[in-house]
Amino acid sequence: MRGLLVTMPSVVNEVKKIIDDYSSFSIVTELNDDVSGYDVIGIVGTDKFIIMNLHKLNSWEGPVLTVGFGLSFLNSVDITNLDKALSTIMSGNYDIEEILRLSVNAKGKKLPNAINEVAIFPARSAITLEYSLYVNNEYLWHDVADGLIISTPTGSTAYAMSAGGPLIHSRAQVFEIVPVNSTNLARVPVIVPSDSIITIRDLISRSRVEVIIDGSIRTYVGNEVKITSGKPLKLIRVGEVSSAIGRYEKKISLLANMDLPPSAKFILKILEYEGQLTQKEIIEKTMLPSRTVRNALSILIRKGLIQRQVIIRGNKEVIVYSLKSTGQ
Repeated sequence: MRGLLVTMPSVVNEVKKIIDDYSSFSIVTELNDDVSGYDVIGIVGTDKFIIMNLHKLNSWEGPVLTVGFGLSFLNSVDITNLDKALSTIMSGNYDIEEILRLSVNAKGKKLPNAINEVAIFPARSAITLEYSLYVNNEYLWHDVADGLIISTPTGSTAYAMSAGGPLIHSRAQVFEIVPVNSTNLARVPVIVPSDSIITIRDLISRSRVEVIIDGSIRTYVGNEVKITSGKPLKLIRVGEVSSAIGRYEKKISLLANMDLPPSAKFILKILEYEGQLTQKEIIEKTMLPSRTVRNALSILIRKGLIQRQVIIRGNKEVIVYSLKSTGQ
């Protein structure tokens, strides 16, 4: 079996030590277009890094091992269990879970498949969006709202949930459509079969309307977006597998049992998604006061949840903060 591991630069040395015993695995920090000849591809990093590379693997139909830090909704294993996971893969003693993805067509252009959600919003905040919603060419409603989210079961624990959508079991063959701050109280989240054709037409706004794939890829949509089921992601699972609901419950329980102020929990989530950040970058992304951020970082370090490191960016030493690896 020939494998490729795409690794965040910050953990490349740690991963290199692990794969010394696995000569059939190669390691890179940046994914090339040509991945032919590999039997399995692994991605090691934060949720953001994993999603970014899954978008690059849009046409890849082989199994994918996702390796993250601690308990996450997307990663197959924690980085501390990578050695064991590779051994299991080499023996062939693993399962494949097919993760639903969304295929998006806007202005006749096919976009990378969404793992979590497709969000349709005006480019400028505080401006509403007018649209008509169709499922399998059947008219459902016309609405005025801040935006609209179409989510997979995996994404039901993310943006869609914060907008009022339900949690969906990871093996349910459905998608959810969630209006965001509709002006009509009758516009509630709708669950549709995964083979549905979801069409959003008659898009009107005082601002340019964008479609956003997994919070990272943005493009102008024109006046219509068509969303269907994409090719499923073949995610490698080793050991006990939890549903999206189960993982959400574990994560909420973990945070609830921590004596942490809300600001520290917020920063913990930002670091989980973004990876290494400087204090200035954390302030910019959270929009919290600098004093609040300093206090929260101090608490998180004291509790052993994050680490402070000095790294080289360009020709300059900078101090960054990142999650500490913990077993699942």
